[in-house]
Amino acid sequence: MTRPARADPCQAIGETRIESMALDGGGRIAPARVAWRRYGPEPAQARAVVLLLHGISGSQQALAPVSGEVHPDAGWASGWLGPGAALDTRHTCVLAPNALGSCFGSSAPDAELPASFPDFTITDSVRLQGLWLRALGVARLDAVVGYSYGGYQAFQWALDPPVPLGRALALASGPRGGGSWSDVIALRRLAAARRAGDALAQEQWVAARRDALMRYGRGLWLADAGAPEPGQALDAEARAWAARFSPWSMAALRAAACRHDVRHALASLRAPLYWLRCASDLLFPPGDETALPPCVHPMTVAGRYGHASPALEGPLWDVCLRRALA
Repeated sequence: MTRPARADPCQAIGETRIESMALDGGGRIAPARVAWRRYGPEPAQARAVVLLLHGISGSQQALAPVSGEVHPDAGWASGWLGPGAALDTRHTCVLAPNALGSCFGSSAPDAELPASFPDFTITDSVRLQGLWLRALGVARLDAVVGYSYGGYQAFQWALDPPVPLGRALALASGPRGGGSWSDVIALRRLAAARRAGDALAQEQWVAARRDALMRYGRGLWLADAGAPEPGQALDAEARAWAARFSPWSMAALRAAACRHDVRHALASLRAPLYWLRCASDLLFPPGDETALPPCVHPMTVAGRYGHASPALEGPLWDVCLRRALA
């Protein structure tokens, strides 16, 4: 199933600087930068304001831009964002920031001095988003919608929102972060070798992305879509992404994910949370929903393409998002 084509209703692109922000681990980022895009009307002119958060390997380009630089994952929300979609930009202001630690404009590890960038947590990421929203004049959110790594942040938003929040939606995600510290160490070693010009390290980076795309369901989607050479197409996608995405950023983001675990606090959520999982997702499969507290509302999407389903099977998710946002 292909994603429907939507016009890019991006109305603003910006970078906001916060003078200084203290971190949970005792460090500080000064200044802290947030690169962002706004889809739909200005907050003051909108019926609703929604925060939209991307995955660990993604960017703030939730819709593919019609001009300028295009990030590898651009358009990941095109099935349910835009005029007439669940996130209807005719009257909804959708604010999409680049995640803290990512490499598309927000504060992140520098390739030359990566050790100078402090460790941060998902809580730090949400705190920075709160500071950024207040700097934009946004005092309340109707919803937070987070995909995968963005879903970790959606859980944290529901637990301790830095500005008043109506509801949170976590897509293909969970209350506990994925990965391990061995993954973080391996990523840092690969990043150092790649910076030193090791050609093998670059191939390992490409291979890691190719393997991830297969696990996510992208390879199956390419085969079903009739790609003449699905393997070659997948390899080309992996190489395009690996040429743009910093392994230093991936290591920082993975470290934050490893620290994230709010399973013990689900009964204490301060905003209702709608937990949307794909039936075929190997990373965040649907589980025992009888043990969930009343403030968590589980929904299962009958998608075929696993973790990539929200990006590849947009119409299925559009239906569930409309229900969750109603």
